[in-house]
Amino acid sequence: MADLTEADGGAGAAGARAPSITILGVGNTLMGDDGLGIFVVDGLDAEALGPGVSVIAGDTAGMALLKHFLESDVVIVVDAMAAEAEPGAIFRFDPDEAGIMNLRSNNIHGMGVPHLVTNARLMGADPQVTVFAVQVGSVQPRNLELTPPVESAVERVRELIAAEVAQLLGN
Repeated sequence: MADLTEADGGAGAAGARAPSITILGVGNTLMGDDGLGIFVVDGLDAEALGPGVSVIAGDTAGMALLKHFLESDVVIVVDAMAAEAEPGAIFRFDPDEAGIMNLRSNNIHGMGVPHLVTNARLMGADPQVTVFAVQVGSVQPRNLELTPPVESAVERVRELIAAEVAQLLGN
């Protein structure tokens, strides 16, 4: 897992055709920083990112998000993370790395990213999955705002996602 608060992220290689890419923001906007993924994707424009790109606000949909893992070549998940890091720290990793169990989606959304990836694989799909996660500062019921350190990470995560998509599309 890499801390990307200041650094640019990497990406995998794309095939000859443009891959279908889904950017999936997850989180609960009623729980403060847990809603980070939704705040990030709400500011992304799929058309501006390139052909074959979809931007989905997955909220807390759990198992209903499986279709995106089954239908996409690449899934970029954006989620809040509860790890031992400074609030607002940005990380990029794949779902097979150990730190993924610290994602907030694994705690309150019912069906977390590891479960979705495992179910997709069991059904014969194996999209390239990348996770961008931001360390939470505060998760409080009925709090509709991000804490300042997490809010300051939102635009940087959007930039990292745009760079990742551009690399995947060969731009």
